[in-house]
Amino acid sequence: MTELELPMAPDPRIGASCTLNAADLPGRVAEWRSLRDRAIAVETIEDGARLRFAPHEPIDAIARLVALESECCAFYRFTIGVDGSHRELTIDAGQGGAPAVHALLGLPG
Repeated sequence: MTELELPMAPDPRIGASCTLNAADLPGRVAEWRSLRDRAIAVETIEDGARLRFAPHEPIDAIARLVALESECCAFYRFTIGVDGSHRELTIDAGQGGAPAVHALLGLPG
């Protein structure tokens, strides 16, 4: 498997739901991997992942990427949390969707 292949969840509707064209895929994946690399903690959850960020991480950059991704992959659910200096992004793809989230972020399993 190459770095840009994104194995989707067992549900074939998830893989078929992405509308991003092949030319834009490498750049988008790179943006998600960069965001993952800026996280101070990455936790896998039942249907996805949770990323925690330092207080100086710009929320607008996270929100921009979330907005772009929600346009092409409506099956992802994003929750941005801010509590004082605590910043967090939770991504899931519904029941059985963890492989799609993990692939997007370049996480094992």
